Amino acid sequence: MKPIFAPGAEQTAPAAMAAASGERLSVRVEGLRLDAEVGVYASEHGRKQPVTISLEAEVASEAAHPGADLGHAVNYAALAETVRQVVGRRHHELLEDLAQELADTMFADPRIVRIALKIDKLTALDDAASVGVSYERWR
Repeated sequence: MKPIFAPGAEQTAPAAMAAASGERLSVRVEGLRLDAEVGVYASEHGRKQPVTISLEAEVASEAAHPGADLGHAVNYAALAETVRQVVGRRHHELLEDLAQELADTMFADPRIVRIALKIDKLTALDDAASVGVSYERWR
């Protein structure tokens, strides 16, 4: 028996496998570094501090094959710009609130069916590389 991905194998095997087992496509942005106004302490108000934000947006199956048409793709650059806008819009008391606002904004795009976010403050504790939250939502 030939492996299905070997040269000369039937070209329909991968498509048949996808149809039988399903598929997922996620668009990711890892470690987007921004300066954000975030925190509940008085010392955190009126100043920005470095954060990193990583996100994974799973797209609906009908949007998983946009072809070469960028207009039909869930675009990582647009996702990153959305994060920049939400972070820069106002002071967020808690990282949890920022994560929920990001998810709300991302879910305005009906092609996104799941969002996973990781937000880290990089200088909150002297003896830790970072502190932060992870947040996931799906529909």
